Amino acid sequence: MEFIKADEEARKSNLNLVGIYHSHPDAPARPSQFDLEHAWPWYTYIVLAVQNGVPKDVSAWVLSEDRSNFRQDDLRISGV
Repeated sequence: MEFIKADEEARKSNLNLVGIYHSHPDAPARPSQFDLEHAWPWYTYIVLAVQNGVPKDVSAWVLSEDRSNFRQDDLRISGV
């Protein structure tokens, strides 16, 4: 429900929600089966691997239109 509220607030400000960030504790920075079952094709998913409480790898993924798999996307981090 918080996600829907955030999307509505963004639209009221003429902004678009383009991605979703989450972490995978003690697992790789790639989508899980749960992610595949719950994702939407029009968002980018940023996944952060956290090993023993320490942030490690980060990657970006986009779900295919047919919802069968994710493809890795470019991720560029820049200062503001």
